[in-house]
Order: sequence, then structure tokens, then C-alpha cells
Amino acid sequence: MLSNTTGKMKFFFTILCTVSLLLATAQVEELSPLPSNPRLYHTYPAYPTMGGAQQRYVVVQHGTQLIETDTLSLPFVDDFSTNTLKPFHYDQYVYDTIYRAYGDCDTAKHVNTDTIRLSMVQSYTYSFDLTLQRVDSQPTQGIVFHYYPQVGTECFDQLADSITLYPLWYHYTFDSTSGAALHPVLDATAPDTLMVYAPMLFRSRMPASAKWLDNYATQNYDFPYLPPSIGVATLDGLNERGRPYNLTTQAIYGSADTLTSKPLDLGGLQDADSVYLSFFYEPRGFGDWPNLYDSLKLQFLNNYTSTWDQVWGIPGFQIAPPSPDTFHQVMIRIPTTILPTQQYMFKGFQFRFLNNASTTGMNDHWHIDYVRLGKNRTVTDTSINDITFQYPFPSILKDYTEMPAWQYTDSTDRADSIILNVANLNPDQAINNPPATAYSIVATELYPTAGPAYSTTSSFNATLENTIELFPSADYSLAPGPDSTVISSRATINVPNALRDNDTISATQTLCNVLAYDDGTAEMAYGLRNLYLKKFGYEFKLHHPDTIVGFQVLFTNTESDVHDLVFVYNLWDSITINRPQADDTPRYTSNNQIPLYVDSVSGYATYRISPLAVGTHFYFGWSQTDTRTLQIGYDRNSTKGFRHMFVYSNGVWLPTGVQTQGSPMIRLLMRHSSQIATGIDDMHVSSIRAYPNPTAGVVRFDLPDGDHSYQAEVYNSTGQLYLEQAVSTSSTIDMHALPAGIYMLRLKDQQSGITYQNKIVRSAE
Repeated sequence: MLSNTTGKMKFFFTILCTVSLLLATAQVEELSPLPSNPRLYHTYPAYPTMGGAQQRYVVVQHGTQLIETDTLSLPFVDDFSTNTLKPFHYDQYVYDTIYRAYGDCDTAKHVNTDTIRLSMVQSYTYSFDLTLQRVDSQPTQGIVFHYYPQVGTECFDQLADSITLYPLWYHYTFDSTSGAALHPVLDATAPDTLMVYAPMLFRSRMPASAKWLDNYATQNYDFPYLPPSIGVATLDGLNERGRPYNLTTQAIYGSADTLTSKPLDLGGLQDADSVYLSFFYEPRGFGDWPNLYDSLKLQFLNNYTSTWDQVWGIPGFQIAPPSPDTFHQVMIRIPTTILPTQQYMFKGFQFRFLNNASTTGMNDHWHIDYVRLGKNRTVTDTSINDITFQYPFPSILKDYTEMPAWQYTDSTDRADSIILNVANLNPDQAINNPPATAYSIVATELYPTAGPAYSTTSSFNATLENTIELFPSADYSLAPGPDSTVISSRATINVPNALRDNDTISATQTLCNVLAYDDGTAEMAYGLRNLYLKKFGYEFKLHHPDTIVGFQVLFTNTESDVHDLVFVYNLWDSITINRPQADDTPRYTSNNQIPLYVDSVSGYATYRISPLAVGTHFYFGWSQTDTRTLQIGYDRNSTKGFRHMFVYSNGVWLPTGVQTQGSPMIRLLMRHSSQIATGIDDMHVSSIRAYPNPTAGVVRFDLPDGDHSYQAEVYNSTGQLYLEQAVSTSSTIDMHALPAGIYMLRLKDQQSGITYQNKIVRSAE
């Protein structure tokens, strides 16, 4: 589980590879739900208009998108091991625009409409000619409206007619001296009409790989606790951009996320076909628990009324649910006997999950997993012939999730053991197993020397919950390079079962210039509050003295506005624990800072500083006197940083008092002695998502603003410029001609001057 990191180079090599409270009088620490999801920050470009043939099926999403999609056949199965939600950057699927549509289709597809009164005959505008002392008139421009009748599922496919209407007709009296219009009077003699219409609709095509029509929910691997299979869809209080639905008032409760299926073909099915929908759900996980008035609901689309019927629901909790949380399976039979018949058994049936939540942040989590819809099932059909991983492949390092290659020494820096969690969803098979479940694990060093690092094949008797233990410190074999090393690990369950996507997990471990405890994803927010001077110190230990040339912080929004909260970053060579008024003067203090919220997928704010030499043991953090809470991301999946957290309040340094283990998301960027100094002080650089990464050649990246042009540059580990090209509509760069290694992709916005960048691993062919 390794995140994207950032760096910046030009004519030099700079950086590559880049709740529980302390219940005391001087309470200062706070863990809270994330008010936003930094990994989903992004700017949506304007919808393009492109030509294209119309498709067969149309449904409405939001109020302005007409989504054309295939109709799925039974069985429908999704365990969210891969992302099957509506594509994140959906604008690329928009191919046409419909202006001013009216008719039965607006109502049938629940399109958002406007209402306006217009003239049915030519109208005119009038002005006074001061020279000729007379009233002149000009015909108004006609407005064309397009009529779309309702024709089954073919709404908006058939344009039946068009009419032209005009702005209303006004008579004026004029001032003969100034020419100003006086006393406008509506002409009541001209025939008029009240138009109810959709001003603008975007036609788009849903890709066949998607199974859901929206992305308000988030597919992820980080928030659930022991899910049935790797990956879930999480519903919370954030929209599809990772921002709160409501930023105006705190503690606003209401409708939040929806997760809507593509249309399914249930046409011709009867009660005898015994159609069931089943799914697993879990409240909270590693996130926030739903309160009493929060809820999770399931609804079916009613063919007879064209409305959504609630068929199942569960409220939140009056007190925190027991920990650890567990997943529960729900079985819902889809009936045909409710009058009128064929309410749900029709071609185009849909179902959707919804949640009510506090809409001011990443609150009130519900996790959905392993959704199955099929026929010839029974209420006892709860077993699944599937053995699956539950979490991604963990870091093979012992003390950090990432560390500089030149600080890596030997096997003592690798974890003594790591655990791969495996679930068996078939209780009968768990009892009767053996035959044993076979698995294989292969690790490969990609850079600097391509070759095997570890390989094993074995088996286990699969009970309901299983673990595979690896011993990287003893079993992995690495030949680290002086500046960077890349290792790819892959584990596969080698048994035939229901889904193959959840049988393999992999990760790329990078040893470069990043020193990090976290895995790149935040599940909660960590901050300091209350009166007087507050400080947070993060302890770091190295094998050799080194040089810091930058750092990264993942800030999270708070429910109160703290954009002007002033604080400073500090580096202490040492601090004295549990001794009041100890001398802890920092050796480095930054200029005054305010929170830097980054609109990028990774969400880290990157700071460049003049090279700062450090020893083998030091502390990095911040101090503030502002009583408001400065919040940064808190990673609950990696607890490597937990025992290195220290806070200063009421004149004394203390170990953290937080009870929920995790890692605050502050990362240090180091510089090897062979690298050139930057001389850049306190410079902010945003990160950008690039994929696939590692790559065998072509890299795709997300443009922060589709209306801007960019200059893309690729540097190697010594700061040599290998590629540069202008970027506007294209968002790819071809690295086939470059040798295997680690590179920096640098993207500069030509309009704003903002620099975005990320490391790219170029793997061997």
C-alpha cells in the first residue's frame, strides 16, 4: 500500500520519489472524523460537446446528465475488489448536448426543469431615436425548444418537433430628451405560453466495465474492518469530489450518498424464479460510527410508478457499536405478486443504496460489500464459493512504510513478519477443507537490478478467517541501489472460485527519498486544540546522519474555518519527556504558515526547504498558539508512527494520549549526499496522480484544470531532463524510450504557474 509522492527538479536534482481525547486538565489532542477526503480532491473540467451516434438505452443521472448504458443480465455480482463505480473523470464520456428540451420525457426521467413565460408570436424591442424623434423597433431573437415525447425507454432518442418562441412583448413610453425607456407595459394582446423545460442536458455513454451509475460512494480498501472480500463501497457525508455536502452550517443532517445500479434485465421473471438480492454491510469500520438518526437504506425502482420504493433499512446507534465491528449479510427477495404485477420484474430494473448522515464531513460510515442479485436462490443461500484476500499487500519494512534507499542497511530494516488476511465465504467448504487452499507469493526487484527477491508456494486449510504469515526480514533478498530501490510483491490464491479479481493482491515498495510512517490514506483527522502554546513532535530515527530538503503534510478540512490559522513547523534535535519547562528550543523554525489544502488526488502539501542536516534521532512537527484545531490526516491502517507521537501542553512534553492507534500523516523528504542542494526555501508544490505506476511505457495523468495548458517534463535521478512536451487535451506521456528506473514527472500550469509532480517507476519490458 504505497502512495504517490512528489518532487520538483529543473537543472538540478532536488527530491526524487517523493475519538479518543487526552482527558486531562491540559487536554490538547483530538481525533475526529475526516471533514473531507483528500484523496478525492479534484477539479472537474467543463463538459465537452462531441458528435456521436445515439445509443439504445437512456437513464437520467443528477438532473443534467442523460446516461446511455447497457442493460446487465443476471447474475449481478460485485465485491468491489476493483472499482466498478461511474468513472471518476466522467466528462470524457459526454458526447453531445441537448438544449431546451420539453415534453413527457422531462417528467418520466425526473429531469430538473425551469419555467418561463414566452410569446407565441414575433415580439419586438423598442428604442427612441433622438435624431429623428421617433420610436424604432427590432424583432427579438427566437428561442428554439425541442419536444421529446415519452416512448418507453427511448426517451430523448426521438425528437418529435421543435417550436420557436420569443421573449415577451413590452410597450414603452420614452423620454424625448434622453431617450430613456419609461413605464414598460406588457402587451396583453399577444398570445403567450408557459414553458416548462430542461435548459441543458448532457448525453453520455456509460462504459461497459462500470456496474453503477454514480460515484457518490467511494470504492476503497482502507475503511472496512475485516471485510468479506478486499474492497468495499463506503457511504458517508461527502460528495463525489471528497468535499462535504454542506459547508455552511455545522452538524447538518440529511440525505447524503447514493449507490445506484445500472439497469438490469428482469423481464419475464416470475415468483417461481426465486430472485434474491443479497449484500453485506458494516457500520463504522475504521471510520466514524453512524448515530441514532443516521441510516442505511435499500430501494427498488418501481416500474409502475417510476418511483423508488424502500424495501430495507437500518438506523444508526444511540451509543458506539461494539468493537470490532462485523459485517452482516442481508437477503431480500424480489417479489412479483404485489399488485399491479411487474412492479420490479421488468427490463430496466434498478436498485440503490442510500444513507442519511451528517453532511458536513466524512461522517457516519456504512460499508457495502459483495452485492449479488440472481435467480433460483433461497433465503438460506448465504454461502459463496469464494476464498478471497481482505486487505492489500502491506509494506515489507519494519519501522516505516517508506524510507530512503541510502538509509536502508540490511534485513533488520525489513519487517520480521507481515500478515495477509484471507476470508473463506463458504462455511461448508471451511469445514470440509482439505483439500487445501493453494497460494503463491512472488517478489521481484525491478530496480536497480532486475531479479527475483522472494518466491514461495504453499497451502492452508481454509477456515472462515485465515492468515498467511510472511517473514520479509528472513526471506526477502534485496540488492539495494545507492539512491533508489523498487520491489514488487504479489500474492495469489490458486483455487477456482466465484471471483478471480479478489484472489490477487500486489504492492510496489519504493526505497527512495521519502521517510514515512503512513500508507498514504487517511481514515480520521488528528489535531491539537485548547489554550496556550501547543506543540506536536514526531520522532524519527535513522541509521546515519542525513539531510532534510522538504516535507509533506496531508491537511484535512475542519468544520470551522481555519484557513487563517497561523502556526510554524519545527525541528528539534531532542525533547525531554515528562519534565516541566524543559528546554526544547527547536533548531529549525519555518516562517509563519497557514493550512495548505491541496486539490489533488494524493492530497499532500509539499514544502521545499534549504538543506537541513539532521542526526540519527530528532523530532519534526509544529507549534501553535491559536486555540482552533489544526487537523492533519490520521492513518489507522498503519500504526508504525503511533509510539513516536509526542505533544507539548501546559509546559511539559508527554507521549500521545490518544487511544486509537494510527499514524499522523507527515512525511520527510531526504537528500543523499550525492544529490545537489536546491536552495529553495518554503516552496509549496502540489502532487498529481499518474497511472499506471510502475509503467512499462505510457503514463496517463489527470489534468488539474481541463481548460489550462501545461508543460510536462520528465527527469531522471540525477536531474537530467529526458522528455518535455506541451500538454493541453492529451494527458499521456510515452516513456518507452527511457531505460528502467525512477523518474520525476513535472507538470507546470502555464496559466497559474502552479507546479504538479510525481515520481514514476519505469519498469523493465
